[in-house]
Amino acid sequence: MTTLDLHAIQHTLHSINGKWRVPILVTLFHIDRGRYSTIQQCLPKIGSKMLTSELKMLEQLNLIERIITETPITIEYQLSSKGKSLYAILEALSAWGEKEAPSRATQLTDENKHEINHSLTFNI
Repeated sequence: MTTLDLHAIQHTLHSINGKWRVPILVTLFHIDRGRYSTIQQCLPKIGSKMLTSELKMLEQLNLIERIITETPITIEYQLSSKGKSLYAILEALSAWGEKEAPSRATQLTDENKHEINHSLTFNI
């Protein structure tokens, strides 16, 4: 059994902390590469300032890459290799959540159920 390094765990949690970082990462796992507007369409509840801020932070953390093409000029976002390495962690979190909280979906409103069903369609 490996030992758990609290400092390393805290660093990981800090990197994906916040309401929108994991949804953005999951969206990029799903769409592979996308423009700002595509990401925003996948996450309709996020405000434009928040999306911009979170994309900048994820880029600073080297979890995503911003790709600029010149003809025509477009900006797209994709996961970096470091960001892709989070797949196993997110998959483990998903599996644990499915196992430990299966009844939560029955307690939600119809609107929240739609959001959860939408997020579950992402094949991470």
